[in-house]
Amino acid sequence: MTETLNYREFYQKLPFHICKNDRVSMQKEAKYANVRDCTHWLIGLEGCEKNVETFHWRVVVFPSNENGHFNCKLAFFKSPFVRTFNEACDLLRNVEALARQDQLFTIFEHK
Repeated sequence: MTETLNYREFYQKLPFHICKNDRVSMQKEAKYANVRDCTHWLIGLEGCEKNVETFHWRVVVFPSNENGHFNCKLAFFKSPFVRTFNEACDLLRNVEALARQDQLFTIFEHK
Protein backbone atom coordinates (compact mmCIF):
# COMPACT_ATOMS: atom_id res chain seq x y z
CA MET A 1 0.00 0.00 0.00
CA THR A 2 1.31 3.45 -0.93
CA GLU A 3 1.41 6.09 1.74
CA THR A 4 -0.34 9.30 0.74
CA LEU A 5 -0.21 12.79 2.15
CA ASN A 6 -3.10 13.82 4.37
CA TYR A 7 -4.31 17.11 2.86
CA ARG A 8 -7.09 17.44 5.45
CA GLU A 9 -4.52 18.25 8.13
CA PHE A 10 -1.62 19.71 6.17
CA TYR A 11 -0.15 23.08 7.06
CA GLN A 12 2.62 24.36 4.86
CA LYS A 13 5.00 27.28 5.04
CA LEU A 14 6.03 29.47 2.13
CA PRO A 15 8.58 27.77 -0.14
CA PHE A 16 12.18 28.97 0.04
CA HIS A 17 15.27 28.31 -2.08
CA ILE A 18 17.16 25.03 -1.88
CA CYS A 19 20.79 25.82 -1.15
CA LYS A 20 23.77 24.27 -2.93
CA ASN A 21 24.74 21.40 -0.58
CA ASP A 22 21.17 20.25 -0.18
CA ARG A 23 20.59 20.42 -3.95
CA VAL A 24 23.70 18.28 -4.56
CA SER A 25 22.50 15.78 -1.96
CA MET A 26 19.06 15.64 -3.53
CA GLN A 27 20.48 15.15 -7.04
CA LYS A 28 22.42 12.09 -5.85
CA GLU A 29 19.12 10.32 -5.24
CA ALA A 30 17.78 8.53 -8.33
CA LYS A 31 14.15 9.25 -7.46
CA TYR A 32 14.80 13.00 -7.88
CA ALA A 33 16.45 12.70 -11.31
CA ASN A 34 13.49 14.33 -13.08
CA VAL A 35 12.74 17.17 -10.65
CA ARG A 36 15.02 19.76 -12.19
CA ASP A 37 12.35 22.47 -11.98
CA CYS A 38 12.28 22.13 -8.20
CA THR A 39 14.28 25.03 -6.84
CA HIS A 40 12.59 25.45 -3.47
CA TRP A 41 11.76 23.52 -0.29
CA LEU A 42 8.18 23.30 0.83
CA ILE A 43 8.01 22.41 4.52
CA GLY A 44 4.80 21.54 6.30
CA LEU A 45 3.11 19.72 9.13
CA GLU A 46 0.97 16.70 8.41
CA GLY A 47 -1.58 15.47 10.90
CA CYS A 48 -2.68 11.85 10.99
CA GLU A 49 -5.69 10.71 12.96
CA LYS A 50 -4.60 7.98 15.33
CA ASN A 51 -8.09 7.54 16.75
CA VAL A 52 -11.24 9.63 17.08
CA GLU A 53 -9.71 11.92 19.69
CA THR A 54 -6.00 11.87 18.89
CA PHE A 55 -3.85 13.21 16.06
CA HIS A 56 -0.17 12.59 15.57
CA TRP A 57 1.97 15.06 13.64
CA ARG A 58 5.09 14.97 11.53
CA VAL A 59 7.22 17.33 9.51
CA VAL A 60 7.43 16.77 5.76
CA VAL A 61 9.78 18.44 3.29
CA PHE A 62 9.20 18.41 -0.45
CA PRO A 63 11.20 19.80 -3.36
CA SER A 64 8.89 22.30 -5.07
CA ASN A 65 8.92 25.13 -7.56
CA GLU A 66 8.78 28.74 -6.42
CA ASN A 67 4.96 28.65 -6.44
CA GLY A 68 4.85 25.69 -4.07
CA HIS A 69 3.83 23.02 -6.58
CA PHE A 70 5.22 19.66 -5.48
CA ASN A 71 4.79 15.93 -5.99
CA CYS A 72 3.32 14.50 -2.78
CA LYS A 73 4.95 11.14 -3.55
CA LEU A 74 8.48 12.59 -3.58
CA ALA A 75 9.10 13.81 -0.06
CA PHE A 76 12.75 14.56 0.67
CA PHE A 77 12.19 14.14 4.38
CA LYS A 78 9.45 12.84 6.67
CA SER A 79 9.99 12.93 10.38
CA PRO A 80 8.62 10.27 12.69
CA PHE A 81 5.19 11.14 14.06
CA VAL A 82 5.13 13.06 17.34
CA ARG A 83 2.25 13.23 19.79
CA THR A 84 1.49 16.93 19.90
CA PHE A 85 1.16 19.82 17.50
CA ASN A 86 3.57 21.85 19.64
CA GLU A 87 6.24 19.14 19.41
CA ALA A 88 5.76 19.08 15.64
CA CYS A 89 6.06 22.89 15.44
CA ASP A 90 9.34 22.76 17.35
CA LEU A 91 10.63 20.05 15.05
CA LEU A 92 9.52 22.02 11.99
CA ARG A 93 11.49 25.05 13.20
CA ASN A 94 14.59 22.87 13.64
CA VAL A 95 14.24 21.26 10.20
CA GLU A 96 13.59 24.64 8.59
CA ALA A 97 16.69 26.10 10.26
CA LEU A 98 18.81 23.25 8.87
CA ALA A 99 17.39 23.80 5.39
CA ARG A 100 17.96 27.56 5.48
CA GLN A 101 21.57 26.91 6.60
CA ASP A 102 22.05 24.46 3.70
CA GLN A 103 22.34 21.58 6.16
CA LEU A 104 19.15 19.57 5.59
CA PHE A 105 21.19 16.76 4.04
CA THR A 106 22.91 16.24 7.42
CA ILE A 107 19.74 14.62 8.76
CA PHE A 108 20.53 11.60 6.60
CA GLU A 109 24.22 11.43 7.54
CA HIS A 110 23.33 10.67 11.16
CA LYS A 111 21.06 7.68 10.47
